[in-house]
Amino acid sequence: MEERDVVIIGAGPAGLSAAIFTRLDGWSTLVLESNWVGGQAAIAYTVSNYPGFVPGDGAILVENLEKQATSSPPQGVGAELRRENVVRINADERIVITEAAQYRGKVIIIATGSTMQKLGIPGEDIFRGKGVSYYAKRDVGQLAGKRVLVVGGGNSTVKSAIVAKAAGAAWIGLAHRREALRAYPNMIKRLEKENIEIRYNTEVVEIKGNGKVNSTVVVNNKNGDKEEIAVDWVIICVGTEPDVQVARQAGLEIKGSSVLVNEKMMTGKNGIFACGEAAGADRRLITCINSGALAGVSASEYLALERVRKGDMFNGAINGKYADEYLSML
Repeated sequence: MEERDVVIIGAGPAGLSAAIFTRLDGWSTLVLESNWVGGQAAIAYTVSNYPGFVPGDGAILVENLEKQATSSPPQGVGAELRRENVVRINADERIVITEAAQYRGKVIIIATGSTMQKLGIPGEDIFRGKGVSYYAKRDVGQLAGKRVLVVGGGNSTVKSAIVAKAAGAAWIGLAHRREALRAYPNMIKRLEKENIEIRYNTEVVEIKGNGKVNSTVVVNNKNGDKEEIAVDWVIICVGTEPDVQVARQAGLEIKGSSVLVNEKMMTGKNGIFACGEAAGADRRLITCINSGALAGVSASEYLALERVRKGDMFNGAINGKYADEYLSML
């Protein structure tokens, strides 16, 4: 079993931010990620609300964040990143178990982010990957010549429709269950310029096909009329939900849909922290990064206090405090 000072589960903005702060204080830090680095931010079409980042592709911001966290000094802080799927956590022993190995951490930070919400309708799971998807950006090469229906009303929905148009889709429709979109006004203006058909008060209730998607069934929420629309592809963009599966299995307290943490981002188990969307931060990139930074700072303070508690009066400062200052905190 390998040992680290800090083991972080998730390489999204919160996890990478936490890694930067723990590594800056000299703690050995391992980040584990089973999917793509950057989480939802990596597939964001345009990030326009992050201070200091000129509006652009979310993947660029995430790439810079990854380099800062994992590159050797002076280009970065030198955190270690491994692509491994975490199976479970032993919270009492602070052991993280992946499909490939086991790691014991003096601290564990859960930054598992979120997963895309499903509609929960007939045909959705059957045709996933066969005409049903949640990320237009990742399927852009398959949309040319297709009839595409995008479901939702936020910025991701609008951008998915625009991406499908640019990819050469033969027809693009947008179905939203309410009377108005919740996307930013400038995004809605772009949508209108593309002449994309918008169906308000429309709910998708079934996806049909024969091996792959060939139609959807929609209902008008005002008059109850049901209609079947011929489509080849359905992109579902109805929001995200915190991914707390690993935390729940570890016996950590879940409040609502998030891991319960205190003001220092620590869970009910000593040395186990959580941050980002998994700990209740909203979807905004800046909020998740702030949450991760706070978790990293708090984890560093926790580790320093543990060292002093054991009599290790280290030289220099950790997280801005000398050993005697930590001693006075005990």
